[in-house]
Amino acid sequence: MVSGSAKYREIKQALADAGAFDADFETREIIREYTGRALPLTGDISADEERRIDEAVRRRKTGEPLQYIFGKWEFYGLPFYVGEGVLIPRPETELLVDIASERLNARSTALDLFSGSGCIPVSIAKTTGARCFAVELHDAAFGYLKRNIALNGVEDRVTAVQADACDGTLLGDMRFDYISANPPYITEAEMRELPPNVRYEPETALSGGRDGLDFYRAFIPAWAGRLANGGTIAAETGETQGAAVSDIMRECGLEPTIIKDYAGLDRVVLGK
Repeated sequence: MVSGSAKYREIKQALADAGAFDADFETREIIREYTGRALPLTGDISADEERRIDEAVRRRKTGEPLQYIFGKWEFYGLPFYVGEGVLIPRPETELLVDIASERLNARSTALDLFSGSGCIPVSIAKTTGARCFAVELHDAAFGYLKRNIALNGVEDRVTAVQADACDGTLLGDMRFDYISANPPYITEAEMRELPPNVRYEPETALSGGRDGLDFYRAFIPAWAGRLANGGTIAAETGETQGAAVSDIMRECGLEPTIIKDYAGLDRVVLGK
């Protein structure tokens, strides 16, 4: 057995040498995941704990995301299964749920496009009680979407729909109080410069074409006419894309507002 403090130093150095952006954070997460204890650790780490920790560190050093290694990640205080083929939930995307929580209640109907893991519609349903529809095209991501609906016990409030999110004819003549979307928005140039851990995530959830705007040009016109009276489209964007997405919304008869994320960067365009 090895002492917890010694293992902490060993892991942190190994991850730092491998180029981890925040080796201290990742070390703490790995220790907590495989020992069930938070730092500072007292006493020793068992041989079985050390074996699982070492395997996680080995995988992380290859560039595999920590979230895929664990197989689960937290978003909006809720657990979500993640793995190969699905986008990893990110803190800035929680802003879409914050916006929904200010506007929706149990009588509301929401639609989430490009749902991936389902972190947005599941969190909206848990937070507001709204009836949500989640649209995801790709098989691997759709599998995670269904698992996460069940994991969080919202089968009665979230309906998974496997379809093209840019098809505005889906779901008949239903209208929605809130339409959220976190589409692929990375530009061709940015795709070539992605760090190794992001390259593990599916290109279908990342690449937005030459200027990153391909999906906005498709889904906003398709769905703008499906808003209920007073309804809103909330689209996550890259930090330099707010003005361009606002123009697309104006062309579709929506009144756009750019909302900044917790770091002060343009992150969501809200179209009323």
